[in-house]
Amino acid sequence: MFTDYRTKLTEPRQFHIRKEIILLLGTDPEGGTAMRRTLEAVGFPVMIADSCEQAAGLFRSFNGAIRLLIIDITIPGGDALEIIAALRKCNPTLKVIVASKDVSPRERHEIYVSGVIELIRKPVDKEQLLQVVHRIVHK
Repeated sequence: MFTDYRTKLTEPRQFHIRKEIILLLGTDPEGGTAMRRTLEAVGFPVMIADSCEQAAGLFRSFNGAIRLLIIDITIPGGDALEIIAALRKCNPTLKVIVASKDVSPRERHEIYVSGVIELIRKPVDKEQLLQVVHRIVHK
């Protein structure tokens, strides 16, 4: 059944949000800001990292509190799958969503083999983002 999240953006209690942090990495500034606003509007704490180094620093600083990573597959200056593997060394239970405009069947296979839970198409639809994040966080 489809839930219309648009009517619930101001009601965070509807989601029973845990205060685990979501990290956005490698997203374009406009898209990252839109995702952050959407997620924060329903009670998710969100941070944005502009680089792999910044993401690693946040992982060390927050000592396991970052439980979900949303990463752009075409992150500038790095390989998203290598970054995911490195961050999982800091937090082996890290859940990952990859955002991409387009991926080949081979890339899709590599993404899922790396342990990514979900692949979402860019530009990211707000309703889809909320549905996917809600499902993953509440597993």
